[in-house]
Amino acid sequence: MAEADVQNSLAQVSKAAELYGVTEEDVERWRASIIDRPAWAQRAHVSGMLAQRLVMTALEHRGECIREECRTCAGLREMLVIALAGVRTVVDDRLNELYRRPARWPWRRRSL
Repeated sequence: MAEADVQNSLAQVSKAAELYGVTEEDVERWRASIIDRPAWAQRAHVSGMLAQRLVMTALEHRGECIREECRTCAGLREMLVIALAGVRTVVDDRLNELYRRPARWPWRRRSL
């Protein structure tokens, strides 16, 4: 992702958060809860939490929405595609990390 894209994303998310009343204290409190984790675990946690909240919002909207063609439903569907792809990527990365390490089988020890 290019630097300009990152800056644009940050500006858009910041503006939306401001519209919904998110404070700096809210953000810092949430970040403090994951600061002791490694970077990959922080990203995985953020991705998982976003996916969880997205699913909750999508299910609630789906239960209330009665419109045949709804822009919110279309947007939620697109976000669910991205969230599912992201969560699967995090899981795949973690599994690759776990299983790419050489196994320490007893018969590979020099002391045998």
